[in-house]
Amino acid sequence: MPTKFPVERADTLLSRSRPDAVDPNQLIAELPLRPFHTVADIGSGPGYFSVPLAKYLYDGKVYAVDIQQGMLDIVEREAKAVHVTNVETVLSKETKIPLDDASVDIALLSNVLHEATSPLRLLRDVARIVKKGGWIAIMEWRKEEMPNGPPLEERIAQKDVEKLFTKLDLPIKARRMIADTRYLVLVEK
Repeated sequence: MPTKFPVERADTLLSRSRPDAVDPNQLIAELPLRPFHTVADIGSGPGYFSVPLAKYLYDGKVYAVDIQQGMLDIVEREAKAVHVTNVETVLSKETKIPLDDASVDIALLSNVLHEATSPLRLLRDVARIVKKGGWIAIMEWRKEEMPNGPPLEERIAQKDVEKLFTKLDLPIKARRMIADTRYLVLVEK
């Protein structure tokens, strides 16, 4: 069974000086975002991307969605520390996101699928909350040996992510490499 990142170690996820850290601005630049969009950061953890997204989306909103309340408490703390008021935390089940159908422009899943017990069920529910013409962005660790990140056997290969979207009949519109350690797959609904 995939392991979830422990809340007790969440502060390590917020460190931008980690050797494997992805610059949030680099990821934001790759997303088809507009300042008025609504974004769901699925598996937000402590808000490493949620808070920078909220700064960019000055006329929009970010739902920080996670299955661990402890992570969401940290998101609230981090947002408050930088005076960001457009982040709403949402406690979720793993494959049932408590957001309305077609309620977000973009769903971001950063380093989440490799922790999911049922990636297909999760993606099916993610697709449900994304508006028609909206986007799903998946960023995951490349499935190769590296000094950082999850164990190789827990990683999900890009081709396997793409097969999941084929099963959902959703078109992949772009593929990118991020920070030499991860891949990004952009899917349009």
